[in-house]
Amino acid sequence: MLPCARAQGLQRYLASLRIGDTLEDIRKIYPPLKSGSSYKEPGGEIVRIEADRKESKRFPVNVSRMRLRLRKGHLVHLQLIYDDDYSRRRSLEDLVMDYSLIYGEPRRRGEAYWWGDSSVVLRLGNIELPAAGGVVELRLCAELIDRDLFDGRY
Repeated sequence: MLPCARAQGLQRYLASLRIGDTLEDIRKIYPPLKSGSSYKEPGGEIVRIEADRKESKRFPVNVSRMRLRLRKGHLVHLQLIYDDDYSRRRSLEDLVMDYSLIYGEPRRRGEAYWWGDSSVVLRLGNIELPAAGGVVELRLCAELIDRDLFDGRY
């Protein structure tokens, strides 16, 4: 564990996006070719947006899909789902090891690993995605979550 990295806290950005960014900020970094799907959660405070690599002019390297949650117009949850090739080449344990060098030993619940400070949580895990023929694929997933949204279920 690196005490100095732990003392500084977690970075509030991932894939060039920062917790607190507006939708305008996000579209400047990843301009869409067409509108991504969006959904307003009951209660109207949280808007979910899903973007696919094919729908954007630029996209993070090795990422096939991004899921964003905005509260009052500001990013509070970013989920990166890595592409099939990257998920086959890298294991979850390799990715966790990389982040452990920066942030120290993670907490773990089941197959999910996470680090947290007073403002954000970084979570790494695998996500199941439906594939052709009713098959389910496992993909690597990284999430940056505003601490207020993190409820321990992750």
